Amino acid sequence: MSWRLGNDLVKRVLVTRLRYLGDIVMTTVVLDALRAGDPELEIGYLCEEAYAPVLAGHPELARVHALAVARRGSDARARAAAPADHDASVRTHGTAGTVLDIRRIRYDLAVDLFFNPRSAWLLRAAGLPRRLAGPAGSRGWLYTHQSGADAVQGRPDWARLAPGGLGDHLTRLAPLMHVESGLDFLTWFTGRNRRAAPSLAPRAGASARAAALLNAAGLPAEAPFLLLAPGATWATKQWPLGHWRSLAARLDSFWNGSVFVLSPPGGGPATGIPVGRGGVLPVLALDDVLDLLAASAGLITVDGGVMHAAVGLRVPTLALFGPTDPRLWFPYADSGPFRVLATRPPCHPCDLHACDAFICLPDLAPEDVLSAARDMFTTLPAWDADSGGRAGGRPGVRS
Repeated sequence: MSWRLGNDLVKRVLVTRLRYLGDIVMTTVVLDALRAGDPELEIGYLCEEAYAPVLAGHPELARVHALAVARRGSDARARAAAPADHDASVRTHGTAGTVLDIRRIRYDLAVDLFFNPRSAWLLRAAGLPRRLAGPAGSRGWLYTHQSGADAVQGRPDWARLAPGGLGDHLTRLAPLMHVESGLDFLTWFTGRNRRAAPSLAPRAGASARAAALLNAAGLPAEAPFLLLAPGATWATKQWPLGHWRSLAARLDSFWNGSVFVLSPPGGGPATGIPVGRGGVLPVLALDDVLDLLAASAGLITVDGGVMHAAVGLRVPTLALFGPTDPRLWFPYADSGPFRVLATRPPCHPCDLHACDAFICLPDLAPEDVLSAARDMFTTLPAWDADSGGRAGGRPGVRS
């Protein structure tokens, strides 16, 4: 099986989304779709160095090009931190080195899922002959093909099979043709009748590494455990600290295991959240966070990158949404052990980063989250991180 663009066969593809953890996780549906159409296709990925750990070892990738860049902001140092033992397929260079490295691979095609100025110019400088993107505005001349939401108009199955932001990424492949079936990509994809879902590489040994991290932090390492991730980039995505405190203090009404709180890279709301059995973890590198997620029995979090990473690892996830639309950014509820809670006032969704009349998340009561958590984590079996599947039983549930 194979893909072509115009009259040319595609053998090597570079997919790129430079940054933002959650967005990069969502783009893995593009990797899965490309591989399903051509098991022999060679796929590379270009992202910023801080996010390479989430893609390292991904079964669909031949290599990850990790772009070393200087980042700003209160969380820049933590975001830039990368473990020294990256998967051998991760190749880290500055801008010039990355361009040269991509040129050496001689990709046939680039699929830009970010199409910001940096990624647009990088791909052009790397000399890729065909460059796919979404509506790129004034940068459109830097790409050879562009496709947007209009490409899926009149396709009633698209929203069901490629919901929300997942479908937005997949539409970038619209110019491709599947050689054996003779179908354009969109028709081929819907004809398979398989719902898109993000996926990350199984993290073999995650349980042992998670235990070591907990021991190093002076916290009890007995499984099973729940994770709370209160951090958010926007103020309007933060569930009030008092609500987190109320929830954490009452989880032991049904949960007999430990509860650990993940501190966000920039610091903030994790401090002061009480847990009866467990504690607050220090700021951790992304690789360590992924191991803890994979080893956990479940996650309660707000809309953000950690939420998407948990979904990619198939960890039961309860997501608390404020101004953003879950239909776009949590299109997972029908595809696994995932649930979203949102109050949806008349002004929802607004996507505001700041709001003087902030009510959506404050109005989400701790009692409602506790009830949803009880329903989720007393009916779902625990995730076995090392085997990459679900284990039987309900460990951690108080009878």
